[in-house]
Amino acid sequence: MGKLERYFEDVARIKAEGVSANRWVKVTRNHDGDLDVDIRPGMLRRCSPDQVASEIRTALLAAIVDHRRQYRQLRINYFGSPIGAKPFTPTELPHGEGQEA
Repeated sequence: MGKLERYFEDVARIKAEGVSANRWVKVTRNHDGDLDVDIRPGMLRRCSPDQVASEIRTALLAAIVDHRRQYRQLRINYFGSPIGAKPFTPTELPHGEGQEA
C-alpha cells in the first residue's frame, strides 16, 4: 500500500468531537460520517428553544473545527504542508462562543 492510499485511509478514519458553549451538547462525527448528538439530561427543561438551538449549533461547529484541524494535521504529516486545507474558523459565532483549543 502506498503513501497516498494510507493518507486516504487515515482521512477516512478521522473522528471529530465538539462540545457546545455551555457544555450541554456533545457532537461526535464518526469516521463513517454519522453524527452522534449527546444532550445532557435537563437541558430541554432548563433552556429556551433559542438556547437549545445555540447549544446544538456551537457543538456542531466545534466538531467541524476539530475535523478540519485533524485533516490539516494529516496533510502536514504526510506531505509536509497544509496547502489546500485551510483552517475552519466560524466567524459567525455570537458572543465569542466556540470550542476551546
